[in-house]
Amino acid sequence: MSLATATYAPTFLAEIGLGAMLPLFALSVLALDKPAAMAAAAVALYSLGRIAGSAWGGRLTGVLGPARAAMVSLATLALGAVVCGLSDRLGGLLAGIVLVGGGHAAYHVARQGQLALAVPHAARARAFTTLAGTWRISNFIGPVIGAAVIAWRGLDASYLFAALTVVAAMATLRLTGAWRSRRTPSPHPHSRARDVMRDNLGTLRTLGLAVGLTGAVRAARLVVIPLWAASVGVEDHTVSLIFSASAAVDMLLFYPAGAVMDRWGRVWTAVPSTLALALGTVALTMTDSVTGVTLASLVLGIGNGWGSGVLMTLGNDVAPTRGRDMFVGLWMMLSDVGGMAGPALVSGIAAATLSGALWGVGALGVVASAALWRWIPSGDKGDADAIARGASASS
Repeated sequence: MSLATATYAPTFLAEIGLGAMLPLFALSVLALDKPAAMAAAAVALYSLGRIAGSAWGGRLTGVLGPARAAMVSLATLALGAVVCGLSDRLGGLLAGIVLVGGGHAAYHVARQGQLALAVPHAARARAFTTLAGTWRISNFIGPVIGAAVIAWRGLDASYLFAALTVVAAMATLRLTGAWRSRRTPSPHPHSRARDVMRDNLGTLRTLGLAVGLTGAVRAARLVVIPLWAASVGVEDHTVSLIFSASAAVDMLLFYPAGAVMDRWGRVWTAVPSTLALALGTVALTMTDSVTGVTLASLVLGIGNGWGSGVLMTLGNDVAPTRGRDMFVGLWMMLSDVGGMAGPALVSGIAAATLSGALWGVGALGVVASAALWRWIPSGDKGDADAIARGASASS
């Protein structure tokens, strides 16, 4: 069974739904007459769900195998979308957001498990950036359709549309040979999360810290764009189109980024992308129109696109043989912890000043870029032993 059928096609469908939902979390909270700080906190809850989902996904992949773990993860994602769409109270909406985050993260880990087994090391970055590029193409299409659905039937209908696309992804995965075969657990020996953390502490507290900081800056863009756009009077459906324009730039860069990583090393995408995210966030504070917000969002799209797949690639580079799936889950957790911290930072500062929150995210982006530069060997092309040695030397 080809990767296109077993991995990329289900991912494409599922991520269309996710792309339709991502701009809605903050807007749905604002629609309930809650303050901007609460809207930012809701996006942070999405990342909280991802933290739990990453560890859960590592366990599922090790026990059930990638295909069945992906099916369970997608079911959770679809359920979360339905809960969000049917909830007219803040509590129900927040619960749905957590489910969406958990299912999405677990699905990411399952798909990485399949690629790690199927793709040789020399082509690893291109395989992962293609996976990330598939997400990005879908995240471009999703907001476009989502904007039309919002204009037609409102925010709630867009969540239900997202659930339908995830169900379509499940149906596609169900037809693959990987699903019809018997249960195929990962061939890598399973280890408990505690043991994996202990055995890989040097890598996790250096390069892993840099990954967490980068995750914070990336996730913050999901909340800073809609909040700033709303503050300058941009309408909801226009915000969704701005997300789509940013995603259009984002999706054009995944293959060049993968080629650069495989040839010259991970640092040449990781550092510039994080700096661009910092610049785009700060640039938002200098806008007061649809055009200005769109231009700043395009810079954010460039930054996110040039970093396509780099965090996944780094995690699979340094993953040990024993407990590999659990390590990948923990690695994604570090990114997700950052993903929760970024919107939480915006939420905390936005209570006083929204522009100050955006400047804080920009400063964090500069720190993340410096950490990546420090702990990714600049001349390395992704050799796992070399990266591990570099991380150990830095600890």
